[in-house]
Amino acid sequence: MDLNSILVTASAVGTGLGGFIGGRWSARGIASDVASDTVEMLQTQVNLLKEDKEHRDLEILDLTQRVAVLEGLVTQRAEVEQVQRVVDRIAEKVGA
Repeated sequence: MDLNSILVTASAVGTGLGGFIGGRWSARGIASDVASDTVEMLQTQVNLLKEDKEHRDLEILDLTQRVAVLEGLVTQRAEVEQVQRVVDRIAEKVGA
């Protein structure tokens, strides 16, 4: 083997080894970027879900208060009807 063949072979091996090492570093960088992007995306989704939950909690509180008001109105109506029956019975007894 002459010196030229040795240099060509060494150059090819060096290029291959450099490409391999460079590819590994590049892959690590890409994997790190993908992981970082994934974490950011998941954090955004978590924040959106928290905001949605807060909105729904406020809606549930509002609906609960409305139900309480409606229950109060139903109770008042029943009491008014009961008073109306008593008034009707008194009116019958008095003969009005």
